Amino acid sequence: MKSIEAVKLLHKWDKKKRCLFRSRELGLIFNEQGNTLRSTLRRLIEDGVLVKVAHDAYLYAFNHLDRSLIGEIAVFLRPGEFTYESLESAASQWGVISQVPLGRVTCVTTGRAGEVSTPFGVIDYEHTDDFLPDLGGFVVDRTEFNALPIATKQRAVADLVAHDRSTELIDWKEVDDEG
Repeated sequence: MKSIEAVKLLHKWDKKKRCLFRSRELGLIFNEQGNTLRSTLRRLIEDGVLVKVAHDAYLYAFNHLDRSLIGEIAVFLRPGEFTYESLESAASQWGVISQVPLGRVTCVTTGRAGEVSTPFGVIDYEHTDDFLPDLGGFVVDRTEFNALPIATKQRAVADLVAHDRSTELIDWKEVDDEG
């Protein structure tokens, strides 16, 4: 497939607020498979139309996404799982720890744990076995700005303690403050 034709097709998806794809989805969009699809993907990456963000995850480079890209990627990489920003990232945003994680976002997920390095930063996933409905009241939905919900201050601290991460950085006075 020629790059200009691919851009036209991907632009239609971008209008529907879709900019992240797996190779099998791109195969359906381009009506290609096998070596032909692999060749097209390679060429679209070289031409700057697609960005490979992780294993089998591609970003339409000319997207018009008006939300956090790293949040979109974090949710996209754990399909069918409940994933939210927590731990050091959320604790820093709530002012519970003074250090600001640069170039990375820390998440808790019902999916598998692991670190994923993307061109837009590292996504650090920690697994939780917590019952899904119990998590709903402990996150703040910010869909308008970020596909990735964020833990409340109390949940971020609980996650730091539960996963034994950076507890020495916690400002306990800030935790006890209401708000």
